[in-house]
Amino acid sequence: VFDARGTSLESNPALRRLLGAERGDLPTLTHPSLRLLDETGRELGLAESPVGRVLATGRPVPSAVLGLAVAGQDLRWVRMAALPHTGPCGEPRVVVTCSDVTAERAAILALASAERRLRITAEHAPIGIALVSTDGAILDANDALCRLLGYSHDELTARTVRDITHPDHLADDAAQVDALVAGEAETYRVEKAYLTRDGREVWAQLSVTLVRDETGAPQYFISMVEDISAQREAATALDHRPSHDHLTGLPNRTLLLERTDAALARAGWRRGQVALLFCDLDEFKLINDSRGHAAGDAVLVETASRLSQCVRTGDTAARLGGDEFVVLCEGLTGRTEAETVAQRLTDALTEPMARAGGITMTVSIGVAFAEPGMTGAELLRNADAAMHLAKTSGRDRFALFTPHLVEQATERLDLEHQLREGMRTEALFLDYQPVRRLSDGGVVSYEALVRWQHPVRGVLGPGAFLPIAEASDLILDLDRYVLPRACAAAVAWGDQPAAPSICVNISARHVGRGRLPGLVVRTLRDSGLAPQRLVLELTETALLGMTPTAQAELDTLVALGVRLAIDDFGAGYSSLKHLVDVPASFVKIDRSFVAAMDSSPASTAVVSAVISLCRALGVAVVAEGIEGEPQRGQLASLGCAYGQGYLLGRPGRIDLTALSRTAG
Repeated sequence: VFDARGTSLESNPALRRLLGAERGDLPTLTHPSLRLLDETGRELGLAESPVGRVLATGRPVPSAVLGLAVAGQDLRWVRMAALPHTGPCGEPRVVVTCSDVTAERAAILALASAERRLRITAEHAPIGIALVSTDGAILDANDALCRLLGYSHDELTARTVRDITHPDHLADDAAQVDALVAGEAETYRVEKAYLTRDGREVWAQLSVTLVRDETGAPQYFISMVEDISAQREAATALDHRPSHDHLTGLPNRTLLLERTDAALARAGWRRGQVALLFCDLDEFKLINDSRGHAAGDAVLVETASRLSQCVRTGDTAARLGGDEFVVLCEGLTGRTEAETVAQRLTDALTEPMARAGGITMTVSIGVAFAEPGMTGAELLRNADAAMHLAKTSGRDRFALFTPHLVEQATERLDLEHQLREGMRTEALFLDYQPVRRLSDGGVVSYEALVRWQHPVRGVLGPGAFLPIAEASDLILDLDRYVLPRACAAAVAWGDQPAAPSICVNISARHVGRGRLPGLVVRTLRDSGLAPQRLVLELTETALLGMTPTAQAELDTLVALGVRLAIDDFGAGYSSLKHLVDVPASFVKIDRSFVAAMDSSPASTAVVSAVISLCRALGVAVVAEGIEGEPQRGQLASLGCAYGQGYLLGRPGRIDLTALSRTAG
């Protein structure tokens, strides 16, 4: 309670603690040891203070954020309210309440700073970025997109995506958007043509992601638009070079391999989507020898014509040279479809060739299907081998390339069996890599990393067997194998408060099935590990399209006291929404960003923004892949609290004696 001169008449202990004053020693509002500052840092006199404003107007000041600068103390920020009051003799007084909001204000400023950095990053990105409403309106766009399309920011945001899209691509755009909204895809990536402000056509690589709210309802699209006009012009120029066979007009070997490599890239990991049919005319040399090269050329031209008529729309028929032809089939729904094409070619080429004087030919065809990671040259080699198998099997038929497929399937089945046996015999073991404080190097936790003592191949890292396990529910067995052993190891490190935590990776297949909390509860009960010492690491893949079941699982784990970490943040489907939706205690920045910090200001800016944002949200940050002292120093200067990498410790066994000496 203050009087009209700004002198304190009454105060409670909380206010005296805030001002560092003893009872009866509270400074007046005009005392030089106490200064009031507005949010810009300007000092306020008594008349400008909430107390003075109440005294002058008789009206309350419900809320004002002010700085309190008390001699000998750090600046504090308070939210102050002032109410008019009347003393016993009718004299004016003011009742003031103050709430300390220093930490709240710092968090708000940090979040605003992080948002500014992210905004600046988007504005200075070399590719176009736009926010688009679900009805196609352009909500916002960066400078790069405005420059690409020739619009000002205001002009572009007054338009819709339909307005700037080439008419030929409108239908495909609508279908892709519908698939996103329906949840059939998480993102889509296409090449499409846009129309600039002056009507020119520009080609771009478009990547679109749909952002949903906490209920799963669509909110808006994030569109990334990269100008590929130059690449397309270069590709067009390449098409003008000699790329076709001069006799038949079909693509030659060079163009065939280019199209095959492109088809393999489009097919990606989908086995069997692409096939090559290697066609070789039987006994063609006899035609040249008996009827001359003119008759032979006529056979080749007729063969090319029939191949072109028999292949499916979108397939490529090519001539390699001599009497060797190849058909590229893309987008196959199954191997039977390729076999149907092969039989159709065999039937068509055995009909008498009128333009070649009624000659009847037969053909041997080898069929090879694409495998993940295969090049066009490798696929062509396999088709050639299958064609020779058809030749040696009697000609006038087709044969499938099988050895590689059988070998691969056998190897996968064998490895799965061996992996199950390895878990049964406990041939799998754990190494541990420390996570350290960057400030003093103290170990705060260890990450459990699984290894396999293979009976023949020696010690195998996870890259040799995790992909096979991830392809099936075998990964669930592996999680159930690793988690109890990691927790038991952590118990052996001691149960003192300073004992390191244990970090265990959990597969995306385990999230959302409703069984993960039960597994964790049983493991903690059986091992005796305190829940607070267990950190479950989830990749962003596991967090994509969070279902209610998955969200409930994570909430249950956190309620148990278990902590969560978002692993490899930034490596795949980075979304700031994960930081809001997932009750994570840690975010692990992917090693690719850390490795690029020395040479990439953009990577440094992203790391800095993530650290700032996580700090504002109360989420700790661990930088992965620290391999040099400059990286450690730079991360520490950016405010990163924790780090992991070869500089700080390689994976290995835990020395319990050394651990006890360094505990705390």
